[in-house]
Amino acid sequence: MKTRLQKSIEYEQKYAHIPRNYNDRLIYLYDTLHLNPAINAEILQKRNDMINTLEYNSLKIVLYEDPEGSPRPRFRLVNRKNFANQALTNPSFVHVYSITGASDQSFMRRLVTENDFFGIQHLIYTPSDIIIDIFKATPSSFNRIDTILAEIGLIDPITKPDWDNAGKKYSDMFNSNIWIDDNLVKVGTVRKFYSILPRVEIYLEYLNMLYNKQQAISVARAINDSTDIKYFGKNKGEFL
Repeated sequence: MKTRLQKSIEYEQKYAHIPRNYNDRLIYLYDTLHLNPAINAEILQKRNDMINTLEYNSLKIVLYEDPEGSPRPRFRLVNRKNFANQALTNPSFVHVYSITGASDQSFMRRLVTENDFFGIQHLIYTPSDIIIDIFKATPSSFNRIDTILAEIGLIDPITKPDWDNAGKKYSDMFNSNIWIDDNLVKVGTVRKFYSILPRVEIYLEYLNMLYNKQQAISVARAINDSTDIKYFGKNKGEFL
């Protein structure tokens, strides 16, 4: 594995010539890509078309359960024979797994199968933004005033689950159930609150199509299926 110093040196070798200032970087691109007034007009036209064509769909899911974070992964030996040598020479010999991943996936799959409120005809494959609001049970030690203040969002938790573990747990549950993979997320937010009704509220916004044909081809390869993969093209909306 490369050290941080090695990575830093390689980074400078590859990118030191690129301006760090935003405006200077645009000028650099203009010169490097040999742009001209005609191409500028095409860029502006496509920009306007994308703004007028691309839009987000919304989805909300509420899970009535005590919010949790994703537990630390567990490790187990696949085969106990000669385990020391095999584990040293073959990384796949050690199986890394989540102790709750399978049950979480099964739960979300049942939720999707048994409820027709999602309004989704296929797995989401487009860029997505997600907000995960976790509502921890209001502590019984709170007095009446603090209980009300907590319910209206003026007293928030500073306890576990950690925001990143909660985000991982609930976004992983969407994989292969709501969307193809959580690498689609371009903006993710986790917020923690108190409530006398513990729950998890998930707000998802996903784009109505991919940005270009290259992304569409990449998605089709990833899922081994090009059916109904829509992207922004010359006709402002094309399918592979």
